Amino acid sequence: MLLRIILFVLIGFSLSCQRRSTYRPTGAENEVIFICDGFPQNILTLDSLINDTFYTPHETPLFRITPINYEQFITYMNYKNVVILSYSASPNHEFYKRVFPSLRTGVYIRKDVFSTKDIVIGVYAESRDSVLALLKNYAPVIKEQIKENYINFLREKEYFLGHDKKLSRKVFKEHGFTFDLSPGWVYKNHDENFFTLYKHYPDRFIFCYTYQQEQPLNYRRFITIRDSLAKKFYEGDVILEKSISVDTIGINGVPAIVIIGAWQNDRSTTGGGFINVAFNREGRFYMFDYGVYHPDVQDKIEYILRGYLIFNTVRY
Repeated sequence: MLLRIILFVLIGFSLSCQRRSTYRPTGAENEVIFICDGFPQNILTLDSLINDTFYTPHETPLFRITPINYEQFITYMNYKNVVILSYSASPNHEFYKRVFPSLRTGVYIRKDVFSTKDIVIGVYAESRDSVLALLKNYAPVIKEQIKENYINFLREKEYFLGHDKKLSRKVFKEHGFTFDLSPGWVYKNHDENFFTLYKHYPDRFIFCYTYQQEQPLNYRRFITIRDSLAKKFYEGDVILEKSISVDTIGINGVPAIVIIGAWQNDRSTTGGGFINVAFNREGRFYMFDYGVYHPDVQDKIEYILRGYLIFNTVRY
């Protein structure tokens, strides 16, 4: 009972001061705290509904799901991503009301609740089964909201030291398009249709290839193109096809094929993760590829997403 009283006092104080709070969020950018009292048998379902798994080359989830009950929340109050599942008979019902005063059935989103730039998502219904049904229906929306928050924190990390505007201008002058680049990237121009960028700590590389004619949006064709370019310029890097996941997504409103997976180089006995984005625009074909070599860290999805956010800054 004492712990419950302390928790409600802290929550009330945090909510009353949220707009002027100076608390910084804690926890990993991709860690999601699920306050899910009454759903112990559904944890794997909750995870599968909002999560993806990538192989880069180690098995890596997009999000790290941490299920807790509301009395444990005092330990996680300043985490970046919080989801509260509640229903009328849930043990966390009163807790939910302190965060989301409306008790209407639905999915609700608030930001800057317990700490600066956090996101808190509430899923509420009259019964536990109804909550699960809501979660299934709105899982894509919840996933995108948490992923967007994740990307926003990664953007802060990527550009913490600012922007290398001089290099961005140089790339644009030589190739007709460019990206927002942080300091530390080294540029190497191979020809008018292919250039690379390198960065250390950890080792990362970007290559950009263009072709004067559009190409069919076929991921298998793009794997062949990617491997042929890597063979020529990267001493034989190849994609591990069994590791890849493929998605269709837009780059600044242009349809694109996105491939995420693992690469390896048998000659140098190295490997790592990559993201490859390919699309057509105004009669030309573009392929952007971002890879990371960081053997000390299994979870490379952070760097993969940082590559994706760089590609989304493309300007022509």
